[in-house]
Amino acid sequence: MVNMKFIKIYIVTYKRSDILNDTLDKLFNSDFSNYENTEVNIINNHTDFYLNSEHRERVNVLHNTLRPDWSNGNLAENWNQALINGFKDLGNPDCKYLVTMQNDTSVHPEWCSNLLKMHEKFNFIVGRFGDNLVSYTAEAVRNIGIWDENFFGVQYKEADYWIRALAFNKENSCINDTLHGIELNNENALELDTTVDRNFIEEEGFAGNNTLKRRADDLEHQQIWSTRGGHYKAYVWKYFQNKWSGTWKEEPTKDGWIKKWTKDFVDNPPDISKSSLKSIVKYIYFEKDLYDLRGKNYLL
Repeated sequence: MVNMKFIKIYIVTYKRSDILNDTLDKLFNSDFSNYENTEVNIINNHTDFYLNSEHRERVNVLHNTLRPDWSNGNLAENWNQALINGFKDLGNPDCKYLVTMQNDTSVHPEWCSNLLKMHEKFNFIVGRFGDNLVSYTAEAVRNIGIWDENFFGVQYKEADYWIRALAFNKENSCINDTLHGIELNNENALELDTTVDRNFIEEEGFAGNNTLKRRADDLEHQQIWSTRGGHYKAYVWKYFQNKWSGTWKEEPTKDGWIKKWTKDFVDNPPDISKSSLKSIVKYIYFEKDLYDLRGKNYLL
């Protein structure tokens, strides 16, 4: 596309404007500022929102005004909004690289040059902490597909997307999600997102005594988290189980699927075309350019 952007960034936020502004401070003080023809967008999901004056002319704010403040949200939907708004047309994309971030992403000072070095080999790159920082090319999305919005809320949608990256874009994906023990082609991964100024602790977990875990930064953060568990979490786990049932030699469990992939799982990934649940085309003007809709188990 003529005049395509080099990099577009989309940061999703819900309240916590203080953390968002800190994230923007770190972003604009990083080597990202050395690159031209870039764009930073905020997808805002709450009426309690403010930007520090130094950022107001440097970002575009996309207010999600039809989402009520009391909703539990749908990050998969936000990530799709970023992909569609950013690339516009997968066959003729409006940017070379598209990066999505959470509002509390703490980027490494040299994250952008590190990312571009990794993109010399990979078209899909995941940072250390789930969907905290993810970078795509249009070709990656054509291979993997869009996010499954049936994973409403915040849980399990990234595991679903990582598995599809494993299945449909294996050699071109670098997944360094060490927080969940999901790793693919990450032997030479460079630093993108960090723990600086964020509440990460080491405690007992799947990686032993030194398992890194994310904890709430403050009371407001904890209150937001408390609204997104319970029946929301239970329901989307049931959906994950039903979606991926019968696609591999063992049925879905949290260990081995959601976290801590095994070598056997990586070498012989699930086959989503065997699922009894069909994917539905939602954004036909965008999804029409995805590869192998039948193999992705779309209802055609």
